[in-house]
Amino acid sequence: MTRDDLRGIIEGITDEQLKKILDINSQDIGKAKNDGQETKEALDVANQRVAELEGLMEKLKNSQCEAEEMKIKIDELQKVIDERNLQSEKQQREKALKERFAAVVGEAKFLNEFTEKGVFEEFLKSLENPENQERTDNEIFTALTSGKENLFDQRAEVPRIVSSTTGFGGELEDGEIREIMGLPAE
Repeated sequence: MTRDDLRGIIEGITDEQLKKILDINSQDIGKAKNDGQETKEALDVANQRVAELEGLMEKLKNSQCEAEEMKIKIDELQKVIDERNLQSEKQQREKALKERFAAVVGEAKFLNEFTEKGVFEEFLKSLENPENQERTDNEIFTALTSGKENLFDQRAEVPRIVSSTTGFGGELEDGEIREIMGLPAE
């Protein structure tokens, strides 16, 4: 609003009255501009905060996806570790059983690999049998092999009679001595 606008609206207005009206109007305009500026600044701050929160929300979504992906990878890794541990335990058990079997076989030579594997399988089955829990490995092996032919190489057959190392074993017959020495029976 200008001075000419006011003179056109109000007839006979004095310059002093005109100045007071324009001053009041200027104060209102200044206040409105100030309020508008404050509102604009508050809106800018709010918009900036909204943008920050949207960015944070996006990061959280991404981190949640990353966490889920990481959990899947951890689960897969745990499965691999568990499988390796099971394999390792299985290999250790097999090694221990083979060592036990080798200890009872001693110096004996099986007729062939097929026979050795078969006796080993029977040995394992016997170890798992609850009836054999009180028996030693030697007793189980002897029970499996005694009276059976064609298990051992005749040139390296295990004597069925084992000499006493204490010296108190009693008297042996000639056939038993020959067997211990690996000589054929007479």
